Amino acid sequence: MKAIVALENLIKEEEKRVALAKKQLAEHESGENRLSYIVKASTETTLEDSKALLEKHQAMLNELLAQDLKELEEQEKLKEATIRENYYKYQKIRLKRDKIATNDQKLHAMMIIDELPSEIHFEDQDLLLIAKKSIEMNLIVHEEMLNKLKDITADFNALKKDFKDEDISELDLLSYRIPILVLHIYILVENIKENVEQDEKLSFHGFPKYEDWWIEELWSSHQAYIALYKWKNIIKNQCITDDQKRAWDSIFSNWIFIKKLLNSKRELGFKLNYVLDSLLAKYAEFEEETEIGNITSMETIIKDITSKEDFMKVDPNHTVETPYLKYKLELNKK
Repeated sequence: MKAIVALENLIKEEEKRVALAKKQLAEHESGENRLSYIVKASTETTLEDSKALLEKHQAMLNELLAQDLKELEEQEKLKEATIRENYYKYQKIRLKRDKIATNDQKLHAMMIIDELPSEIHFEDQDLLLIAKKSIEMNLIVHEEMLNKLKDITADFNALKKDFKDEDISELDLLSYRIPILVLHIYILVENIKENVEQDEKLSFHGFPKYEDWWIEELWSSHQAYIALYKWKNIIKNQCITDDQKRAWDSIFSNWIFIKKLLNSKRELGFKLNYVLDSLLAKYAEFEEETEIGNITSMETIIKDITSKEDFMKVDPNHTVETPYLKYKLELNKK
């Protein structure tokens, strides 16, 4: 911008005038180069005027630079929006050219795109994952699954409709991952139930509850790691087919990633974490333990298991009542 260049040059000239006037006055004071009364007064006036102009022009430059930065940000946002629009515009073409996915997976993924509401978009990898699970787990054609995804997404949007921008601005990437995760767990549970109905020797009473302190202290507490490992394996043993076991491994990885990400955001992530928990409880009876007595009992069991191992001491900051658990309990009282 020409105005910025001109102001920068003015500021440089004024800085030179200020420096020169200060030098002349300093030499006068030291006796090195005495000035006449009139010249000294003129130099002092020049110094004051130059300093005032320097401050004024610096403020003008700062204002212009800030405005220029806003324009750049807007241009960058527009550029990102265009890239994203093109990403979804050419999604079917990319899926057709995918060299890893099978033809069936590509077909299912493209059918999913056709039936999604216009305002909802999913990444390629998520579309292919849904398509793959639809085929692997012998689900009724994709239509039933998509209807369920629409229900989950509608509930998700309803639960966060009162969120402020700052509540989700940093977690926007989860807006499409959370409904898909809920759908995957719902499918797994329903598929297990179908197998149980077909074989009287089998039984399924739902998944055991997890505890939030396992996620809160993951990587800092060996008890939390062991508890999560045991809990994951208990659920894996409830899966009947190899497909279900593989699906659970993938689901667990996605679930722990989202939970740990929300946990790392502290209070900023509480609201979205509660939305996720509410959807999982509604659609898959996949729940967190909120009874403090049950939590401390499980803690005793885990400590007993780990006491026989050569681990470091318990995390001094350990507490079963995590900040998010307290938030949820307070919310549930309302």
